Amino acid sequence: MKKLLFLPLFALLFSCGGESSEETTADFNYELTYEIDTVMVDAGDHFFFLNWGMGIADVSSDSKTLFNFNPNTFLLEIVDLDQMKLRETVQLEREGPNGVGGGFIGRLQVLENGNLKLFDFNKIHEINQKGELVSTFEYEKSEWTGYEIAEDESFEYHGTFSPDGKLFFTRLNEQGFGEPAKGILKLDMEAKTIELMEAGDMFERLDQFSITMRSGDGKMMMTTGESVHTNFLNGDFVITNAAFNEALVWQPEKDTLVHKTFNATLTTNEKTGDFPSEVDSQEALMAIMDQKREQVEFEQMIYHPEGDLLWRFAEDKDRMIADSVIKKQVVTLFDTDYNMLHEEKIEDYPKASLRFFKNGMLYTYVNIDDEMAFARIKPIGGSETGGSLVRMD
Repeated sequence: MKKLLFLPLFALLFSCGGESSEETTADFNYELTYEIDTVMVDAGDHFFFLNWGMGIADVSSDSKTLFNFNPNTFLLEIVDLDQMKLRETVQLEREGPNGVGGGFIGRLQVLENGNLKLFDFNKIHEINQKGELVSTFEYEKSEWTGYEIAEDESFEYHGTFSPDGKLFFTRLNEQGFGEPAKGILKLDMEAKTIELMEAGDMFERLDQFSITMRSGDGKMMMTTGESVHTNFLNGDFVITNAAFNEALVWQPEKDTLVHKTFNATLTTNEKTGDFPSEVDSQEALMAIMDQKREQVEFEQMIYHPEGDLLWRFAEDKDRMIADSVIKKQVVTLFDTDYNMLHEEKIEDYPKASLRFFKNGMLYTYVNIDDEMAFARIKPIGGSETGGSLVRMD
């Protein structure tokens, strides 16, 4: 059993233009008494697709259902999170009236109506839970008004829809593999309008960590950079990244991206290092990536509905044992105005690509002997909120 007491800290918030700033402080304590346990998912006779670490998976808005997609077999696995067992599998079609094949599906998003968005590299399919095709979105310039995407710009299909599916946010890129994004596009799927939203210099700053591997004849083989996280949190569209302690936030009432920066005390606030922009071997690329992994890495924010808080995990270098880097994991809490409240080191809790709150408990995917399981930060006694908010007058 562990007990955390979250006390208020100061945070500095800046606008995109950097012309105004506001110093804020939280005025409540957050106390959490918890234990960490693990629950297994009953697969019956089925073998879950876990090769990608739940990289193409999402959870319904009520946290009752998990959808996991196998891009090789086009099999959709549907898990009942109340019963912690496989509910059913749905075989999607590659061709025909319900066909969603022809490319490579690399992302999945569940809408609030239960339909699923499947993101291909040049189109986005929407299906229902029976695997029936509802619609397919392919950008056609003539159908849209507002910002006109130029010939030297590219539309990125791996974006994020609002929970109701009416808005779509994605990056606008320059033509050319590995070029930094020029901004964020907001598409109104009903009005067929496009708006370019300035993202400050986030993508330019992230470009310093982009590394391209070229072959001996100069041909580009691959590019790797820092992760950019996009998701909707309590009605807001939020962009964060792995390298900097910051967020870009779009709120419906403001209809603009606002840049917020945070000041950590238990981790560094950004990655640093003079890394080469190009290498000529996979070994050199892996060596640089290992150096970068020794530094801080911020995950995306997660909304905790019972506590009306935002949680975010980060990893950073803690200490060295001989030649081995020992990392520490830190959880930071924010209020829904994106004020940083507190940060706390968490022991013995896994890092993973899929985290979500259910009944006040934080679930994190873990692979145990090739079986699907979830580690939970579980509150002890009474409330299902995972802690208590105490207003300090």
